[in-house]
Amino acid sequence: MSDAAFSGFPAGFADFLFSLQFSNTIERLPENKVTYQRLISEPLKLLFQALTPGALGVSGTLVTRPSKCVSTMYSDMRFSRDTPLKGYMYIRFREPYGEKDILGLYFDMGCDNYSYGIRIYKQSSAGMERIRAYALEHGELFTQELEHLKKLDMTLFGDEFAKDHYPGNENEALKDLLNRRGFYIGRDCPIDEAVYDGRLPGEINDAYCGVKGLYSLLKKALYEI
Repeated sequence: MSDAAFSGFPAGFADFLFSLQFSNTIERLPENKVTYQRLISEPLKLLFQALTPGALGVSGTLVTRPSKCVSTMYSDMRFSRDTPLKGYMYIRFREPYGEKDILGLYFDMGCDNYSYGIRIYKQSSAGMERIRAYALEHGELFTQELEHLKKLDMTLFGDEFAKDHYPGNENEALKDLLNRRGFYIGRDCPIDEAVYDGRLPGEINDAYCGVKGLYSLLKKALYEI
């Protein structure tokens, strides 16, 4: 771990990511790598270090090895041979259970905005059924946490069924979750001064702490812990 502390992303990072749309070529790779390392990779690792204690405060079983959590600069060459560098960055804290329905906390950022919250990676219909069953069994607890999302300025995202599958249930907060094919919970923000002046870890860790109750319920639903 580095002894340095996260103090914000350098001012040029957003412009650089935007410029990659036009300069992300094999020929420009050597010079782009140097800039990417300075503007993105190095501060992203420091941000990861600043977020790790907060993530572990939500769930002590989250994987926190940097190699498993922090995005590298390189694109997957199986799909992006002509664009060798990623045009975005991310941090993933994921549970070590199974190969589907992997619960975790996330941070994503591109040249225009950033986002953070709860995701379920490789989400399946079977996993959603477990969540629905647990939510119906513990409706009051889920309702309390889902309504708390509004105070946190967090949103439930995901495709909804075309028709209401729970017409007899009058709990609108709970139905909003039950009637989705899949979902994630996040806050989307435009790039602002918090990205540059070092406030970002506090903002994200506060949000992680705020969704701890809902995260714990989802963890129990998916893994029977």
